[in-house]
Amino acid sequence: MTNSKYIFSITIVFAVFILLGAIYTLFIYKTDYLNIYVVYYKPAPLIKTNIFTPIQGGRKIAATPSRQGTFKEEEITWLKNNMIGDDTGDNISELNRSFAEITALYWIWKNTTAPFVGMFHYRRFLCINNNAHYPMVEFPSMRFRHLGLNHLKGFAKEFLHDLEMEKKYILPWFATHDILLSEPINLTKDEEPLTAYQQYAKEHVISDLDKALEIIKQKYPEMYDFAVETLNGNEGFYPTNMFITRREILNDYATWLFSILFPLYEEIKDEVNARDTEQKLAFAYLAERLFTIYFRYQAKHRGLRIKEFPFALASNFFTPPENAPFITLKTPRFEDIFIDQKDGRICSFNNEYRNCGKFEFLPQNRLKIRWDNGGTEYFSHLQNNEFILEN
Repeated sequence: MTNSKYIFSITIVFAVFILLGAIYTLFIYKTDYLNIYVVYYKPAPLIKTNIFTPIQGGRKIAATPSRQGTFKEEEITWLKNNMIGDDTGDNISELNRSFAEITALYWIWKNTTAPFVGMFHYRRFLCINNNAHYPMVEFPSMRFRHLGLNHLKGFAKEFLHDLEMEKKYILPWFATHDILLSEPINLTKDEEPLTAYQQYAKEHVISDLDKALEIIKQKYPEMYDFAVETLNGNEGFYPTNMFITRREILNDYATWLFSILFPLYEEIKDEVNARDTEQKLAFAYLAERLFTIYFRYQAKHRGLRIKEFPFALASNFFTPPENAPFITLKTPRFEDIFIDQKDGRICSFNNEYRNCGKFEFLPQNRLKIRWDNGGTEYFSHLQNNEFILEN
C-alpha cells in the first residue's frame, strides 16, 4: 500500500510538472509575448508576421519633405493602410526629421507592453543563424548578410526563417542573455582605426556629441568617465539602434536615453533645423553612440548579458567589396551579381527571381547552378566572371 501511495504521488507531481510546462509553452508561444517593430518611413516590401509589426516613423509629418524628398499621396496612403503609425497615444512623431527611428522607439516604449520587445528597420535585421544561406559580406569595419530588397517581396518568410528570426529561435537566447543586438562597427581611415568619437567628428557635428556628454556628466556623473573612455576606445559602436530585449531593460534604457536627448534637443534644435537633411538626423546618430555607452556600461557594472549578431541588409544599391569573389549572371529575366560563398554556393544581390544556389564549373568554362527554390540552369562564359544563360 505504501508503494502504491508513493507511485501515485510521483505520478501526480509528474503530471503537474507536465501541465505547468504545457501552460508555460502556450503562454510564450501562443500569446503576444514577443513583438519586434519594423520601422518604415517609405513604401518597401512589407515585413509582417506573428512577431513582426511594421510601424511608420514620422506619420504625423509624412507629407513634409524628408531626405528622400516629398512623398506622393499614394505612397502615404500605402503606409497608412499597411501598418501602424508612431502618431498615436504618447508620441513624438513630429520630431522624426531629426530623430528618425527614435520616434518609433519612443512610441514602443510608451504604448506597448509585450514582455520581450525589439526594433528593426524595414531592410535591416539581426541574423541569429550562423549557417544562413544568404551571403556574408565582410568589410574591415563590419560584416553582414546581404540580399536584394526585391527578395523581400517573394522571399520574406523564407528569409526570416533563414536568419532564425522566429519566436522559437529568439526566445531561448534569453535563458542566457538579456539583450540581442548587432555587432559593432569599427571604422578606419587610411587603414588606421578610428574611435567612435573620431568617426562622429568626421561624419557629423562633433559639438552635438560633446553636449550630450556634458548632460551625462551632469545627470549621471558615475557614467561620465566610462562614456568618454568608450567613445575614445577602439571597440567601435553599435549601429542602427536595433535590438531585442526584455521589457524592463527597454524601459530603463529609454528613460535614460530621452533624459539626455530631450534637453539636448531644446538646446540645439534651432541650429539642427537649419542644417541639411542628413545632419538634421543628429539625434538618431547620437542615439547609436548613447546606445553603445549605456549597454556597455550595464554589461561592465551591472552584469547585463549581451549577445552580438551580424546584421542582415536588404538593398538594391549594394555592390560587393573590392576583390570579393563574385559571379555576374545574365539572363532574359535579370542581370545580377551573385557572391561566391563557401561550399560552392552563390547568392544573388538584387534580382527578384532567384536567391541562392549550388554551383559547379563544367568543361569549356560552363557553369551549372542548382537553385535552392527549384530548377537547374546552365551558363556559358563571356568574360572575366560574367556568364550568360544558355538557350
